[in-house]
Amino acid sequence: MGWTFFPEDAKQALRIRRFLMAALSYVLWVGLTAYCYQLGLVQISPRGFWIAVALTGVCNFTFYALLRSGLNRYWPDPSLTLPQMVVATVWVMLLMALAPKVRGMLLMLYAVVFLFGVFRLRRGEYLGLTALVIVSYGLVVLRDVYGQSSGIPLPLEALQFVVLSATLIWLAFFGSYVGKLRETVSRRNSELAAALSKNQRLAVHDDLTGTYNRRHIMQILEQEQLRAQRTGRGFTLCLMDLDYFKSVNDRYGHLAGDDVLRQFAMLVLREIRTLDRVGRDGPDAGHWGDEHFGRYGGEEFMLVMPETDLDGAHVCIERIRRKVAGTPLQVQGTDLKLTVSCGLAVYRPGEDLRATLSRADQALYQAKEAGRDRVKSMMA
Repeated sequence: MGWTFFPEDAKQALRIRRFLMAALSYVLWVGLTAYCYQLGLVQISPRGFWIAVALTGVCNFTFYALLRSGLNRYWPDPSLTLPQMVVATVWVMLLMALAPKVRGMLLMLYAVVFLFGVFRLRRGEYLGLTALVIVSYGLVVLRDVYGQSSGIPLPLEALQFVVLSATLIWLAFFGSYVGKLRETVSRRNSELAAALSKNQRLAVHDDLTGTYNRRHIMQILEQEQLRAQRTGRGFTLCLMDLDYFKSVNDRYGHLAGDDVLRQFAMLVLREIRTLDRVGRDGPDAGHWGDEHFGRYGGEEFMLVMPETDLDGAHVCIERIRRKVAGTPLQVQGTDLKLTVSCGLAVYRPGEDLRATLSRADQALYQAKEAGRDRVKSMMA
Protein backbone atom coordinates (compact mmCIF):
# COMPACT_ATOMS: atom_id res chain seq x y z
CA MET A 1 0.00 0.00 0.00
CA GLY A 2 1.15 3.54 -0.72
CA TRP A 3 1.55 6.44 1.66
CA THR A 4 -1.62 7.88 3.15
CA PHE A 5 -2.14 11.06 5.14
CA PHE A 6 -3.81 9.12 7.97
CA PRO A 7 -2.29 5.86 9.30
CA GLU A 8 -4.30 2.64 9.46
CA ASP A 9 -3.97 2.59 13.24
CA ALA A 10 -7.26 4.06 14.48
CA LYS A 11 -5.69 5.65 17.58
CA GLN A 12 -2.92 7.27 15.55
CA ALA A 13 -5.45 8.53 13.00
CA LEU A 14 -7.49 10.09 15.83
CA ARG A 15 -4.38 11.80 17.22
CA ILE A 16 -3.61 13.27 13.81
CA ARG A 17 -7.17 14.56 13.48
CA ARG A 18 -6.79 16.31 16.84
CA PHE A 19 -3.48 17.73 15.67
CA LEU A 20 -5.17 19.08 12.55
CA MET A 21 -7.66 20.92 14.76
CA ALA A 22 -4.72 22.58 16.49
CA ALA A 23 -3.07 23.30 13.14
CA LEU A 24 -6.26 25.01 11.99
CA SER A 25 -5.97 27.27 15.04
CA TYR A 26 -2.49 28.24 13.86
CA VAL A 27 -3.92 29.14 10.45
CA LEU A 28 -6.45 31.41 12.12
CA TRP A 29 -3.75 32.99 14.30
CA VAL A 30 -1.50 33.63 11.31
CA GLY A 31 -4.41 35.24 9.48
CA LEU A 32 -5.17 37.41 12.51
CA THR A 33 -1.52 38.37 12.84
CA ALA A 34 -1.33 39.22 9.14
CA TYR A 35 -4.37 41.48 9.49
CA CYS A 36 -2.87 43.23 12.50
CA TYR A 37 0.39 43.55 10.58
CA GLN A 38 -1.40 45.27 7.70
CA LEU A 39 -2.92 47.71 10.18
CA GLY A 40 0.51 48.46 11.59
CA LEU A 41 -0.29 46.95 14.98
CA VAL A 42 2.53 44.36 14.94
CA GLN A 43 6.08 45.62 15.55
CA ILE A 44 7.98 43.38 13.15
CA SER A 45 9.72 43.73 9.81
CA PRO A 46 8.32 42.06 6.65
CA ARG A 47 11.24 39.62 6.65
CA GLY A 48 10.68 38.81 10.34
CA PHE A 49 6.98 38.27 9.72
CA TRP A 50 7.57 35.69 6.98
CA ILE A 51 10.26 33.96 9.03
CA ALA A 52 7.76 33.63 11.87
CA VAL A 53 5.15 32.19 9.49
CA ALA A 54 7.71 29.71 8.13
CA LEU A 55 8.78 28.63 11.63
CA THR A 56 5.14 28.11 12.55
CA GLY A 57 4.82 25.76 9.60
CA VAL A 58 8.01 23.93 10.61
CA CYS A 59 6.69 23.40 14.15
CA ASN A 60 3.43 21.96 12.88
CA PHE A 61 5.16 19.76 10.31
CA THR A 62 7.47 18.41 13.03
CA PHE A 63 4.54 17.40 15.21
CA TYR A 64 2.80 15.78 12.24
CA ALA A 65 5.97 13.86 11.34
CA LEU A 66 6.25 12.56 14.90
CA LEU A 67 2.61 11.43 14.86
CA ARG A 68 2.70 9.96 11.35
CA SER A 69 5.98 8.09 11.91
CA GLY A 70 4.82 6.58 15.19
CA LEU A 71 7.69 8.07 17.21
CA ASN A 72 5.06 9.73 19.41
CA ARG A 73 4.33 6.33 20.95
CA TYR A 74 7.55 6.62 22.95
CA TRP A 75 6.17 9.72 24.72
CA PRO A 76 4.19 9.18 27.97
CA ASP A 77 1.26 10.94 26.26
CA PRO A 78 1.28 9.74 22.63
CA SER A 79 -0.95 12.67 21.68
CA LEU A 80 1.94 15.05 22.50
CA THR A 81 -0.58 17.37 24.12
CA LEU A 82 1.75 19.15 26.53
CA PRO A 83 4.59 19.73 24.01
CA GLN A 84 2.12 21.16 21.49
CA MET A 85 0.64 23.45 24.15
CA VAL A 86 4.08 24.64 25.28
CA VAL A 87 5.03 25.51 21.68
CA ALA A 88 1.69 27.28 21.15
CA THR A 89 2.21 29.22 24.39
CA VAL A 90 5.62 30.43 23.18
CA TRP A 91 4.12 31.65 19.90
CA VAL A 92 1.31 33.47 21.72
CA MET A 93 3.89 35.07 24.03
CA LEU A 94 5.83 36.35 21.01
CA LEU A 95 2.63 37.76 19.55
CA MET A 96 1.93 39.50 22.89
CA ALA A 97 5.40 41.05 22.76
CA LEU A 98 5.08 42.20 19.13
CA ALA A 99 1.53 43.57 19.30
CA PRO A 100 1.20 45.53 22.56
CA LYS A 101 -1.56 47.79 21.22
CA VAL A 102 -3.98 44.89 20.79
CA ARG A 103 -2.62 42.73 23.60
CA GLY A 104 -5.83 42.89 25.58
CA MET A 105 -7.85 41.43 22.70
CA LEU A 106 -5.28 38.73 22.00
CA LEU A 107 -5.17 37.44 25.57
CA MET A 108 -8.02 35.06 24.78
CA LEU A 109 -5.60 33.06 22.61
CA TYR A 110 -4.14 31.67 25.84
CA ALA A 111 -7.58 30.33 26.72
CA VAL A 112 -7.76 28.60 23.31
CA VAL A 113 -4.43 26.91 24.03
CA PHE A 114 -5.58 25.76 27.47
CA LEU A 115 -8.83 24.31 26.12
CA PHE A 116 -6.76 22.11 23.81
CA GLY A 117 -5.55 20.09 26.82
CA VAL A 118 -8.81 19.85 28.72
CA PHE A 119 -9.10 16.06 28.19
CA ARG A 120 -5.43 15.17 28.60
CA LEU A 121 -3.48 17.24 31.09
CA ARG A 122 -3.31 16.58 34.81
CA ARG A 123 -3.61 19.39 37.33
CA GLY A 124 0.15 19.54 37.89
CA GLU A 125 0.81 19.87 34.17
CA TYR A 126 -1.85 22.56 33.85
CA LEU A 127 -0.42 24.53 36.77
CA GLY A 128 3.10 24.21 35.34
CA LEU A 129 1.87 25.57 32.02
CA THR A 130 0.03 28.33 33.86
CA ALA A 131 3.24 29.29 35.63
CA LEU A 132 5.06 29.39 32.27
CA VAL A 133 2.42 31.73 30.81
CA ILE A 134 2.32 34.03 33.84
CA VAL A 135 6.11 34.31 34.06
CA SER A 136 6.60 34.84 30.32
CA TYR A 137 3.74 37.31 30.07
CA GLY A 138 5.02 39.11 33.15
CA LEU A 139 8.45 39.47 31.54
CA VAL A 140 6.85 40.92 28.41
CA VAL A 141 4.91 43.44 30.50
CA LEU A 142 8.01 44.38 32.53
CA ARG A 143 9.96 44.94 29.35
CA ASP A 144 7.29 47.31 28.06
CA VAL A 145 6.96 49.12 31.39
CA TYR A 146 10.67 49.77 31.74
CA GLY A 147 11.10 50.51 28.05
CA GLN A 148 7.89 52.54 27.91
CA SER A 149 7.31 51.05 24.45
CA SER A 150 3.71 49.84 24.69
CA GLY A 151 2.01 53.13 25.47
CA ILE A 152 -0.42 51.26 27.74
CA PRO A 153 -0.97 52.71 31.22
CA LEU A 154 0.58 50.65 34.01
CA PRO A 155 -2.74 50.13 35.88
CA LEU A 156 -4.26 48.68 32.70
CA GLU A 157 -1.23 46.44 32.17
CA ALA A 158 -1.53 45.25 35.77
CA LEU A 159 -5.26 44.61 35.38
CA GLN A 160 -4.70 42.57 32.23
CA PHE A 161 -2.01 40.58 34.00
CA VAL A 162 -4.26 39.84 37.00
CA VAL A 163 -7.22 38.89 34.79
CA LEU A 164 -5.05 36.60 32.67
CA SER A 165 -3.54 34.93 35.75
CA ALA A 166 -6.93 34.37 37.39
CA THR A 167 -8.45 33.06 34.15
CA LEU A 168 -5.63 30.60 33.48
CA ILE A 169 -5.61 29.33 37.06
CA TRP A 170 -9.36 28.79 36.83
CA LEU A 171 -8.92 27.00 33.49
CA ALA A 172 -6.21 24.83 35.04
CA PHE A 173 -8.52 23.63 37.80
CA PHE A 174 -11.50 23.33 35.47
CA GLY A 175 -9.47 21.44 32.87
CA SER A 176 -8.05 19.02 35.43
CA TYR A 177 -11.55 18.49 36.85
CA VAL A 178 -12.89 17.64 33.39
CA GLY A 179 -9.88 15.36 32.88
CA LYS A 180 -10.68 13.51 36.10
CA LEU A 181 -14.30 13.16 35.03
CA ARG A 182 -13.10 11.71 31.74
CA GLU A 183 -10.82 9.25 33.54
CA THR A 184 -13.67 8.26 35.84
CA VAL A 185 -16.03 7.70 32.91
CA SER A 186 -13.34 5.76 31.05
CA ARG A 187 -12.65 3.58 34.12
CA ARG A 188 -16.35 2.92 34.69
CA ASN A 189 -16.82 2.09 31.01
CA SER A 190 -13.98 -0.41 31.30
CA GLU A 191 -15.53 -1.88 34.45
CA LEU A 192 -18.91 -2.04 32.71
CA ALA A 193 -17.35 -3.74 29.68
CA ALA A 194 -15.63 -6.25 31.96
CA ALA A 195 -18.87 -6.93 33.83
CA LEU A 196 -20.76 -7.32 30.55
CA SER A 197 -18.11 -9.71 29.27
CA LYS A 198 -18.34 -11.70 32.51
CA ASN A 199 -22.14 -11.84 32.27
CA GLN A 200 -21.91 -12.97 28.66
CA ARG A 201 -19.49 -15.68 29.69
CA LEU A 202 -21.71 -16.78 32.56
CA ALA A 203 -24.69 -16.87 30.19
CA VAL A 204 -23.07 -19.54 28.00
CA HIS A 205 -20.71 -21.29 30.41
CA ASP A 206 -21.33 -23.80 33.16
CA ASP A 207 -20.32 -22.07 36.39
CA LEU A 208 -18.91 -25.29 37.86
CA THR A 209 -16.74 -26.73 35.10
CA GLY A 210 -16.13 -23.65 32.93
CA THR A 211 -17.27 -25.52 29.82
CA TYR A 212 -20.30 -24.49 27.81
CA ASN A 213 -23.63 -25.05 29.52
CA ARG A 214 -26.46 -27.19 28.19
CA ARG A 215 -28.35 -24.29 26.61
CA HIS A 216 -25.33 -23.06 24.66
CA ILE A 217 -24.12 -26.50 23.59
CA MET A 218 -27.62 -27.11 22.22
CA GLN A 219 -27.38 -23.85 20.29
CA ILE A 220 -24.07 -25.06 18.84
CA LEU A 221 -25.78 -28.30 17.92
CA GLU A 222 -28.49 -26.36 16.06
CA GLN A 223 -25.84 -24.29 14.25
CA GLU A 224 -24.07 -27.45 13.15
CA GLN A 225 -27.41 -28.82 11.94
CA LEU A 226 -27.91 -25.75 9.75
CA ARG A 227 -24.39 -26.04 8.38
CA ALA A 228 -24.88 -29.72 7.67
CA GLN A 229 -28.08 -28.98 5.79
CA ARG A 230 -26.27 -26.29 3.79
CA THR A 231 -23.14 -28.29 2.95
CA GLY A 232 -24.58 -31.78 2.89
CA ARG A 233 -21.89 -32.98 5.32
CA GLY A 234 -23.03 -34.24 8.69
CA PHE A 235 -21.35 -34.32 12.08
CA THR A 236 -20.83 -36.78 14.90
CA LEU A 237 -22.25 -36.28 18.36
CA CYS A 238 -20.73 -37.83 21.49
CA LEU A 239 -22.28 -38.10 24.95
CA MET A 240 -19.86 -38.82 27.82
CA ASP A 241 -20.83 -40.01 31.28
CA LEU A 242 -18.49 -40.56 34.24
CA ASP A 243 -18.79 -44.12 35.50
CA TYR A 244 -19.92 -44.67 39.09
CA PHE A 245 -19.84 -40.96 39.79
CA LYS A 246 -22.54 -41.32 42.45
CA SER A 247 -20.12 -43.34 44.56
CA VAL A 248 -17.70 -40.40 44.55
CA ASN A 249 -20.37 -38.12 46.01
CA ASP A 250 -21.41 -40.77 48.54
CA ARG A 251 -17.86 -41.43 49.71
CA TYR A 252 -16.19 -38.03 49.52
CA GLY A 253 -19.09 -35.59 49.51
CA HIS A 254 -20.58 -33.29 46.90
CA LEU A 255 -17.81 -30.71 47.09
CA ALA A 256 -15.28 -33.36 46.19
CA GLY A 257 -17.62 -34.53 43.44
CA ASP A 258 -17.71 -30.99 42.03
CA ASP A 259 -13.92 -30.92 42.03
CA VAL A 260 -13.84 -34.22 40.16
CA LEU A 261 -16.17 -32.82 37.50
CA ARG A 262 -13.92 -29.77 37.08
CA GLN A 263 -10.80 -31.93 36.76
CA PHE A 264 -12.51 -34.22 34.27
CA ALA A 265 -13.70 -31.30 32.16
CA MET A 266 -10.21 -29.73 32.09
CA LEU A 267 -8.68 -33.09 31.19
CA VAL A 268 -11.01 -33.50 28.23
CA LEU A 269 -10.48 -29.90 27.14
CA ARG A 270 -6.70 -30.34 27.14
CA GLU A 271 -7.04 -33.49 25.11
CA ILE A 272 -9.39 -32.15 22.45
CA ARG A 273 -7.29 -29.01 22.00
CA THR A 274 -4.54 -31.25 20.65
CA LEU A 275 -6.88 -32.63 17.96
CA ASP A 276 -6.82 -30.06 15.16
CA ARG A 277 -8.47 -32.36 12.65
CA VAL A 278 -10.76 -35.33 12.95
CA GLY A 279 -12.29 -37.51 10.29
CA ARG A 280 -10.71 -37.96 6.90
CA ASP A 281 -7.75 -35.86 5.78
CA GLY A 282 -8.05 -33.13 3.17
CA PRO A 283 -9.89 -29.85 2.76
CA ASP A 284 -13.20 -31.30 3.91
CA ALA A 285 -11.86 -32.45 7.27
CA GLY A 286 -13.56 -30.73 10.17
CA HIS A 287 -12.04 -28.36 12.71
CA TRP A 288 -13.25 -28.38 16.27
CA GLY A 289 -12.09 -27.84 19.81
CA ASP A 290 -13.27 -26.66 23.21
CA GLU A 291 -15.89 -24.47 21.53
CA HIS A 292 -17.83 -27.68 20.78
CA PHE A 293 -17.60 -29.21 24.27
CA GLY A 294 -19.98 -28.61 27.17
CA ARG A 295 -21.77 -30.00 30.19
CA TYR A 296 -25.01 -31.64 29.16
CA GLY A 297 -26.24 -32.26 32.69
CA GLY A 298 -25.00 -33.75 35.97
CA GLU A 299 -21.91 -35.83 35.19
CA GLU A 300 -22.83 -36.03 31.50
CA PHE A 301 -20.97 -34.02 28.84
CA MET A 302 -21.45 -33.49 25.11
CA LEU A 303 -18.87 -33.14 22.36
CA VAL A 304 -19.85 -32.10 18.83
CA MET A 305 -17.44 -33.04 16.01
CA PRO A 306 -18.26 -31.15 12.80
CA GLU A 307 -17.83 -32.83 9.42
CA THR A 308 -16.51 -35.99 11.08
CA ASP A 309 -17.48 -39.51 10.11
CA LEU A 310 -18.08 -42.27 12.64
CA ASP A 311 -14.67 -43.92 12.20
CA GLY A 312 -12.77 -40.70 12.75
CA ALA A 313 -14.91 -39.79 15.75
CA HIS A 314 -14.40 -43.26 17.26
CA VAL A 315 -10.61 -42.88 17.07
CA CYS A 316 -10.73 -39.49 18.80
CA ILE A 317 -13.13 -40.52 21.56
CA GLU A 318 -11.14 -43.69 22.23
CA ARG A 319 -8.11 -41.51 22.73
CA ILE A 320 -10.02 -39.36 25.23
CA ARG A 321 -11.37 -42.46 27.01
CA ARG A 322 -7.86 -43.92 27.41
CA LYS A 323 -6.55 -40.57 28.65
CA VAL A 324 -9.26 -40.37 31.32
CA ALA A 325 -8.72 -43.97 32.42
CA GLY A 326 -4.96 -43.47 32.66
CA THR A 327 -4.99 -40.15 34.50
CA PRO A 328 -5.72 -40.24 38.25
CA LEU A 329 -7.73 -37.33 39.63
CA GLN A 330 -6.91 -35.67 42.93
CA VAL A 331 -9.61 -36.10 45.58
CA GLN A 332 -8.85 -34.93 49.12
CA GLY A 333 -5.15 -35.56 48.68
CA THR A 334 -5.52 -39.03 47.19
CA ASP A 335 -5.42 -40.34 43.62
CA LEU A 336 -8.74 -41.49 42.25
CA LYS A 337 -9.02 -43.34 38.96
CA LEU A 338 -12.29 -42.89 37.08
CA THR A 339 -13.49 -44.08 33.73
CA VAL A 340 -15.92 -42.65 31.22
CA SER A 341 -18.50 -44.27 28.97
CA CYS A 342 -19.22 -42.68 25.58
CA GLY A 343 -22.01 -42.94 23.06
CA LEU A 344 -21.62 -41.82 19.42
CA ALA A 345 -24.20 -40.98 16.79
CA VAL A 346 -23.80 -39.44 13.33
CA TYR A 347 -26.19 -36.71 12.26
CA ARG A 348 -27.64 -37.20 8.82
CA PRO A 349 -28.63 -33.99 6.97
CA GLY A 350 -32.36 -33.53 7.11
CA GLU A 351 -33.07 -35.53 10.25
CA ASP A 352 -34.48 -34.21 13.51
CA LEU A 353 -31.84 -33.42 16.14
CA ARG A 354 -33.87 -35.29 18.70
CA ALA A 355 -33.33 -38.48 16.69
CA THR A 356 -29.56 -37.96 16.71
CA LEU A 357 -29.56 -37.25 20.44
CA SER A 358 -31.69 -40.32 21.06
CA ARG A 359 -29.23 -42.55 19.19
CA ALA A 360 -26.28 -41.08 21.09
CA ASP A 361 -28.11 -41.69 24.36
CA GLN A 362 -28.89 -45.29 23.37
CA ALA A 363 -25.23 -45.82 22.43
CA LEU A 364 -24.19 -44.46 25.85
CA TYR A 365 -26.64 -46.85 27.51
CA GLN A 366 -25.14 -49.75 25.57
CA ALA A 367 -21.61 -48.73 26.68
CA LYS A 368 -22.70 -48.82 30.32
CA GLU A 369 -24.57 -52.10 29.90
CA ALA A 370 -21.49 -53.65 28.26
CA GLY A 371 -19.36 -52.96 31.33
CA ARG A 372 -18.60 -49.20 31.14
CA ASP A 373 -15.25 -47.60 30.21
CA ARG A 374 -15.89 -48.05 26.52
CA VAL A 375 -17.16 -46.29 23.39
CA LYS A 376 -20.27 -47.45 21.57
CA SER A 377 -22.00 -46.07 18.51
CA MET A 378 -25.55 -46.28 17.21
CA MET A 379 -26.13 -46.21 13.47
CA ALA A 380 -29.15 -44.49 11.90
